[in-house]
Amino acid sequence: MLHGTRILTIRGIPVHAHWSALAIIVLVSINIGEAAGPALGIIAGFAFLVSVLLHELAHALTAMRFGIETERITLWGLGGLAAFRTEAPSARAEGWTAAAGPIMSGLLGAVGMGGASILRVTGVHGVAVGTLFWLGLVNAALAAFNLLPGAPLDGGRIVAAWRWARHGDRYRARAEAAQAGIVIGAGVAAAGAFLAVRGIGGVMVPLTGVFIAVNAATERHASHAAARLAGLAVGDLTWFGIARADAATPVATMLWERQRLGDAGVVALNDASGNLLGVVTEERMRRVPDDRKSSTRLEDVMIPIGSVARCAPEESLVFALSRVNPVAPVLTVWKQNRLVGVVPTEWLRQRITRP
Repeated sequence: MLHGTRILTIRGIPVHAHWSALAIIVLVSINIGEAAGPALGIIAGFAFLVSVLLHELAHALTAMRFGIETERITLWGLGGLAAFRTEAPSARAEGWTAAAGPIMSGLLGAVGMGGASILRVTGVHGVAVGTLFWLGLVNAALAAFNLLPGAPLDGGRIVAAWRWARHGDRYRARAEAAQAGIVIGAGVAAAGAFLAVRGIGGVMVPLTGVFIAVNAATERHASHAAARLAGLAVGDLTWFGIARADAATPVATMLWERQRLGDAGVVALNDASGNLLGVVTEERMRRVPDDRKSSTRLEDVMIPIGSVARCAPEESLVFALSRVNPVAPVLTVWKQNRLVGVVPTEWLRQRITRP
């Protein structure tokens, strides 16, 4: 889960920008600016980021037509990410939602290259026309790349939807698409490394391949775990009555009173006014060196409440877990905007691994 600054809202969908999104603008600005000048380079950088946003909006707005809620769109260093709050109700909904992004990028590519070609035919030339053609070409290339048939690419989502429609098992279909993604990612990484050794291209292509393969492997494991959790609601594995403590409490004191944690292993932290600040896990407390446990306060090792995944007891557990931040793997449970519990990691582990 990527977090960023909220920059606008479109059709009720929050759009966030992660700091790494600046890398897109900088890279495009430098590359285009060398030939077209710095001003046009910066414009091209922002225009390309807008095209990434339109790609993600296509996913989100198509999902909306099928009743799928979008939690947010995040722009970051490797493009964009539309995070959904609810699952696709059918294979058809999942397939069209996945396909909408590449379709939008393909249309942007056609508009860019077609518009530039028309301008040239009518006698209009110059760096601006060349930049328009470049933007169209890049969007067309991204559409084609995204259609590669392996997760986590859009093409992999389409394959998963197709396989789901064929055999009726959502999670098996996702595992199949993820396996294809591992193969594709490894192939892209190997091809990119080969070209880089021969002086063609840089490190971005092999890194992209590694990114695809790693994320596909993660999705494969997640699909197997999801199959074990299918049919469960969040409330089925929630520890209600979560313990609370003052954020200024020393770690040593809390560990001494750790029986208050019960099986949850998580404490909610309030400030002096009773406002909820975050949560702290017993694991984080134990990682504090022994000679610093008495001087370290819980708030020094807490996870800010804005960084943890939130869900309702009636939600699908599988889909709620897809929103968990790997850096802060805590799933909090809320009712009427009030923290009421947490899903203990150990309970999840036991459910997934039991025979």
